[in-house]
Amino acid sequence: MKHIFSLLALTVVIVTMAACSTPPYVYKSGEFNRASPVFGQPARNIYDVTICYSSSNATPQQVTKLAVDECAAFNKTAEFTKQSYNVCPLVAPIAAIYECQGQGNARASGDGQSVPGGTLMNYDGIEFRY
Repeated sequence: MKHIFSLLALTVVIVTMAACSTPPYVYKSGEFNRASPVFGQPARNIYDVTICYSSSNATPQQVTKLAVDECAAFNKTAEFTKQSYNVCPLVAPIAAIYECQGQGNARASGDGQSVPGGTLMNYDGIEFRY
């Protein structure tokens, strides 16, 4: 009987976590650290961008678009660097890390920017260009 309740509790936790999956988002380290000297100020330049996502709740196109848009805001292009499971929270456990390449450091006009030749993406062990 004790095992049935344990199994039921585990099932409830797993279902609850699956229901609370979040869409992919740009992870900003220290974003809520009030002791940081740049707290609450817009970024002036970025060198990389981390996108947190869950493979069950996001497509490779959504993840890549977030990275491309974030780098494009600084007149840069995004190039996939690596994946990590040590950065993001459990509801979006996969971190896709992109390097923002280029010389620009001012925010773009918002007209968007594509990645020349595509960007290399590793989505759950499958590499492709998008």
